[in-house]
Amino acid sequence: MISRDTVHDFPNVQAAYANAALCIAAALRIPGSRRITLALSGGRSPIKLFELLRADSQGLFKDIPWERVVVCWVDERFVPPDHPESNFGLARKWLLSSLPIPEEQIFPIPTQPSPEQAAQGYEQTLRQLFASETEPAAPFPRFDLVLLGMGPDGHVASLFPGKPALDEHERWVTHVPEPGMDPRIPRITLTLPVLNSARSTVALVTGSKKQPAFQEALTNPRSALPAALLAPQGDMAWVTCFAD
Repeated sequence: MISRDTVHDFPNVQAAYANAALCIAAALRIPGSRRITLALSGGRSPIKLFELLRADSQGLFKDIPWERVVVCWVDERFVPPDHPESNFGLARKWLLSSLPIPEEQIFPIPTQPSPEQAAQGYEQTLRQLFASETEPAAPFPRFDLVLLGMGPDGHVASLFPGKPALDEHERWVTHVPEPGMDPRIPRITLTLPVLNSARSTVALVTGSKKQPAFQEALTNPRSALPAALLAPQGDMAWVTCFAD
């Protein structure tokens, strides 16, 4: 169930995107010299947010230490990186190509040879990436920031209602053969325990079609929607605008 204390609702989309950008910037301004791990979501919803961060990278957000940021993905569609539905391709086009993040610090989800093998391969990549940080008592990686959206059915990442991936509590990464909604492309996704281990999470939810699912996740303590099951250990911000 979503905590009301974490919800920041806005009357217009521009204000919501601006607030989400500020939340992201605050989470990424980590002092010191250590790396900063960021997990990006896919779909087209973040494009305006990506544009805002990119366009103002020399202004309000110029002090984000992008050179220390390590970029991973929350989920991916099983398509080549140059495909219009590629989450990596969209992020590269609208954000990463304009930021001073070293190429070796960008870790896209593989989309070959099969969704199941891609999920296994990405889990191994993350295990190597977080090897020095993951303790036996905390068996899941802790991203410094996870950026999420939410679908009209209440899904987050590629964790869809009623799908087996939502019940995965041991793996870091799993595959979704059939998402049950368009585009009907197999997915690879981080699991719920990984999402719930994040130090900071920003979920941007816009559009009237998403309001019913959000209200259920917000008000129904027995809701089994993925959004209702999202309960990060760290800071959480639901940034919403349900005006079209």
